[in-house]
Amino acid sequence: MKKTISFAALLYMLSTGLFAQMGGGAAAPMSALNSGDIKSLDGVKTVNITYTYSDLSVGAYRKEEDYIAKKCEDLEKKDKGSCEKFKTNWTEARKGKYEPKFEELFAKYGEKEIEMTGKNYTTNEAVTLDIHTVFIEPGVNVGIYKKPAFIDLECTFKDNTGKALCVIYLKNAVGAQMMGYDFDVSSRLVESYAKAAKMLVLLIKKERKKASK
Repeated sequence: MKKTISFAALLYMLSTGLFAQMGGGAAAPMSALNSGDIKSLDGVKTVNITYTYSDLSVGAYRKEEDYIAKKCEDLEKKDKGSCEKFKTNWTEARKGKYEPKFEELFAKYGEKEIEMTGKNYTTNEAVTLDIHTVFIEPGVNVGIYKKPAFIDLECTFKDNTGKALCVIYLKNAVGAQMMGYDFDVSSRLVESYAKAAKMLVLLIKKERKKASK
């Protein structure tokens, strides 16, 4: 069953995400099969998982580097030398926290709900799932004020020639930690990737059900 979101609809989705992150709260999570045929994943039991962060927007900044520059400027005013630590933690959290969490939850829920699991950065399987992070709202938690973190992802399943089998959009994957002890940005975003993995599995399950009718 093929399905494509129009450019106008996509533009609306992006604009509402921008509105949400500027206004202090995340909109409701959304997921959609943007292109391709969900049946192309029939019989796929395990996928290679890769991650892409190119052309990434963060918070109110269209470019990630602009967000980092502003963050560093603010940090250096309070604590000289803290910029480099922030930049290191910002980048290393991807392979250290976000990607392992996504793999863990995709395998856990995928095996149960759609009989599919995945392994990070492997090349053994015929199908690869590329997780492209296109937007990050880092959120904030300073005790008296809290703003949720969330991410938008473009998830592309590809065959071993690089051809896209289907593309799935996940929007407003909100991360929330138990008891609210998510004062560090990575502790918020790791839960966003966990949420995204579950959203992806449930969307595939839903689309398969529709395609079987």
